[in-house]
Order: sequence, then structure tokens, then C-alpha cells
Amino acid sequence: MSDIFQEVDEEVQREKVETLWSRYQTPVFVIAGLIVAATGAWSYYTSERTKAADAANARFMAAVTLADSGKSEEAAAAFNTIAKDAPKGYAALARLRGAEELGKSDKTKAMDELDALAEDKSVDRLTQEVARLRSAVYSIDAGDREKAMLKLAPLITTAGVFRFSAQEWTGLDALFDNDYDEAERVFNVLLNDRDAPQGMRARAQAYQGLLHAARGVKRPEGGGITSVTPIIEPADGSDPSSAPPLTQEKQ
Repeated sequence: MSDIFQEVDEEVQREKVETLWSRYQTPVFVIAGLIVAATGAWSYYTSERTKAADAANARFMAAVTLADSGKSEEAAAAFNTIAKDAPKGYAALARLRGAEELGKSDKTKAMDELDALAEDKSVDRLTQEVARLRSAVYSIDAGDREKAMLKLAPLITTAGVFRFSAQEWTGLDALFDNDYDEAERVFNVLLNDRDAPQGMRARAQAYQGLLHAARGVKRPEGGGITSVTPIIEPADGSDPSSAPPLTQEKQ
């Protein structure tokens, strides 16, 4: 008797399974098909993206080779082509390098290219800041201190990646412009900043030496300036102390 009930129960269970399958088999096949299609599409996308990156890298390195060979015009044209159709990262780098090559023949156009790159919100922030810094250097070379300061100022922030480089160029620009007080202030900031790279702090100290040689050293009490004459060792290797004594003039 129990066998009969068991057979009936199994038959009922089988009918339920068949009913569920007949009801949901189409959605199951559709979902399975979508998963397979999505996996295939993603594989194709990543494969094509890798191929595009490899191709862009090869073109970029070919353009770099042209630049290193002194073929600036050809290199600039190659970088310009890459910037138009390469993946986003390589396109931004190509614009940056293309501007550098253009700067060898036309600094004004190079500055315009760098300014456009620095303001392009679709480009990553690091590339924007590199472009802004390089454009500021071109402005310094052109003697346009006002433009240079406008470009350097946004870089001098606590979290700025290039804040120390921007400070260094700010001090150099002031030094070139004979603004000795401002130059000294900036170089002192660098010297007293323990986060600044050691090499940059050493350069700041050297710049201060040039500044003091040009202007003289301000006495702490502000009572005047003492001129400084650098000591130069004799070429024959003799004792510099045997040279005529140096004089200091007080103003």
C-alpha cells in the first residue's frame, strides 16, 4: 500500500517539475544566452582595447624616436595624428609631447597648445598640471612674468603634485626680474620646507648664493645691505688665502 502512495507522490512531483520547466524554460534560455553574449562581447572589447593600446604605443614610440633623432617637425606631425585617434591616455601624452616639439620652432603656438591642454577637463589632472607648468616656463622665457605667475599660482597648493617645482620657477622668475626680495622669500620657503626634495632645497640654497652675490646680504636688523664677492680658488691650485683680501662695502 505504501508503494502505491510513493509512486503517486513521485508522479505528482514529476508533473510539478515538468510544469515549472515548461513555464520557465524560455526565460532560462534567454538569460543563459545573454550571459554567453555578454561574456563574448566583453572579451572582444578587452581584446580590441588591448590591440588599440599596443598600436598606439608603437606609434607613440616611433614619434619619440623621430624627436630623439632631431626630426622635430615630423615628430610633431606624428604626435598630432596620435592625439586625434589614439586611446584617451596616449592622446593626452601625444598632445603634451607634440607641444614640446612644436616649442622648438614656435614657442607661442606651443604655449597655446599647452594652455588648451591644461584647461581640457576631459584630460586627467596630472597631465593638466604638467601642461600648465610647461606653459609657465615658456611664459618666463618670453619675459611675461604676469602670465607665468597666473599659471604657476594654481599649482602651489598643499596637495599640489608640482608645488615645489612651481615654487622654484616662481623664485627663479623673480630672480631673473631682479625682484630680489620676492626671490629670497620663495627660496626661503623651499629651504624651510622639509617635504621639499633634497635636490631642490640644495638648488634653492645655490640660487640664494647668486641672489646675495647680485644684491648683497640683507642684515637681520634691516639696517642695510652688505655686498658679497665670491671666493674663487686659483686655477694653479695655490692657497686662496694668499690672494689679495676681499673687501665688503656697506650701504
